[in-house]
Amino acid sequence: MKLWRLMIPVMLSPLLVMLASPPAQAYSGVYYIIPTSVPLRECAAPECDVLLTAYQGDKVEILERTTTGWSRVRLVDRAAIGWIRSDQLSYSPDRKTAPMPTYYIRSSVPLRDGPSPNYNTIRTLNFNDPVEMLGVGTSGWAQVRIRESNTVGWVPPRYLSPDPLSERRSPPRRRAPARKAPPPEEKAPSSAPSAM
Repeated sequence: MKLWRLMIPVMLSPLLVMLASPPAQAYSGVYYIIPTSVPLRECAAPECDVLLTAYQGDKVEILERTTTGWSRVRLVDRAAIGWIRSDQLSYSPDRKTAPMPTYYIRSSVPLRDGPSPNYNTIRTLNFNDPVEMLGVGTSGWAQVRIRESNTVGWVPPRYLSPDPLSERRSPPRRRAPARKAPPPEEKAPSSAPSAM
């Protein structure tokens, strides 16, 4: 009986540790390193120690992001976890260090830290703000970068225009599929009660 009393706290301690740690926000999909080489750091700051060097095209999974522009990542092909600046990551494997096409915002839209409206807003993009298109994820959302601040985030592609606009335009709305007319109702033959 005494042994059982000692085992309960031992068995519950991993559960308490899991409950006490803050949940990491999940990010869907694999991301890629953009520069030729980039240091994977021990913490989210340029003065932090370098754990190893990641190279262009390396696949990473984002474990969490900070509002200061850093991502904690796990290298997919190597057993390493560390911090990289978010602007050094792209959803597209074809993204290189050369500038990507510039697009302009059609009307105000939140820049989010993930590819859906459920993610946090990083900042609001305003009419005709220029952004660099990094790619379009499997969710259909566009990953964009603000050049002057190197902020990377996600917006629906319908808010992007390849050319600056002279006046605000609402983004094109998705049309609901056309409804089919209901089949004509067949009238059941009226049957007179049968006489017995």
